[in-house]
Amino acid sequence: MASSKEFIKSIKRTIPEAMEYHVSISNDRDKKKFIARIEKMVRSSLEYRDYIAFLKENIGLDSCVFFQNVTNGTKKSRISIEIHHEPLTLFDIVNVVLSKYQSEGQELNDLDIADEVMKLHYENKVGLVPLSKTAHQIVHNSTKLLVPLNMCYGNYSAFIEEYEPWIEDDIIEKIERKLDMTEKLTPESFDAIKKEFTYIETEGVDDIEKMELKEQIEIA
Repeated sequence: MASSKEFIKSIKRTIPEAMEYHVSISNDRDKKKFIARIEKMVRSSLEYRDYIAFLKENIGLDSCVFFQNVTNGTKKSRISIEIHHEPLTLFDIVNVVLSKYQSEGQELNDLDIADEVMKLHYENKVGLVPLSKTAHQIVHNSTKLLVPLNMCYGNYSAFIEEYEPWIEDDIIEKIERKLDMTEKLTPESFDAIKKEFTYIETEGVDDIEKMELKEQIEIA
């Protein structure tokens, strides 16, 4: 009877060499596409989704800062709270980290930069604020609504201090402008999200209502 060893073959395999992946940026268009790709990578990562879920479930970032009664619901609820980056957008943050890599002469790799951006979130160095979908759209598409910086969660000042050498002047100016606007907030600053009811008068409607009322009186 043949031994079981006769049916076993040993195969030796060499360890594959590490594959190096680096990105070359030659113009502003390539840079913006690269940053957008990293943004998408961060937002779609399991680490980011887990982090946002933790903030909503444990830190209280489940209600809109403008509409306190709008709260993140159950899976069956249509209401959802979206997390907005403030005063620095996610694009700004990725851009700053990218500038650091370029300044230090490091090889550019999507995963490395995305990991550092995600690490900044977990270190609580990123400003975040919960908004309803409507408020979020207004903030992004209009200059009429400012998110007060004292309503932001996260120590974004620590990020600014740590990465200050690589933060461009226009970003610094944007932060200073928002700080100044926060100090000068008035009730009118929130007009963009005030409820407004419009009464539409339609020609002939009043006459029809009068005719219906007359018919009711005659029937009675």
